[in-house]
Amino acid sequence: MMPTLFGLVSKKSKTPVTSLTFLVSFLGSCSFVCVWPSNIGDLIQYVGFLSWIFWGLCFVAVIVLRYKLPDIPRPFKIPLIVPVVAALTSLYLIIGSLYANPLISGAWCLAAAIAVPVYYGYVDNEKMCHRWMDKLTGKLLHYLDAGEMNK
Repeated sequence: MMPTLFGLVSKKSKTPVTSLTFLVSFLGSCSFVCVWPSNIGDLIQYVGFLSWIFWGLCFVAVIVLRYKLPDIPRPFKIPLIVPVVAALTSLYLIIGSLYANPLISGAWCLAAAIAVPVYYGYVDNEKMCHRWMDKLTGKLLHYLDAGEMNK
């Protein structure tokens, strides 16, 4: 579900200015981050660090759900040692990345932390961040002179 801000169309040009602005800035940022490292090892470290954080969270979720909801139907059930070993391995890899390159790993942690309020403000409309995202959307509407919804 995309934010309503991305469905707005400019009054003058009848184009989705907010969507185009976001797309160009997002793709430009991603391109810069991917081209920035001088070798493939750096790129693997950047991508691998965050992916191991999220994989680790998935492994921990399997363990938590096994104890909190033991009776829900599952297509298959694995021995508990598998997610425990996988979670410990991902923790080891995360700590190793933080130790080996704390500046870059910390920057990626900061980027992931910034994404949390954006998720709760735009995607999960029932959460408390919804109010400040509405204020931000209103200011962007005024600034970009967009007032119509693209339906």
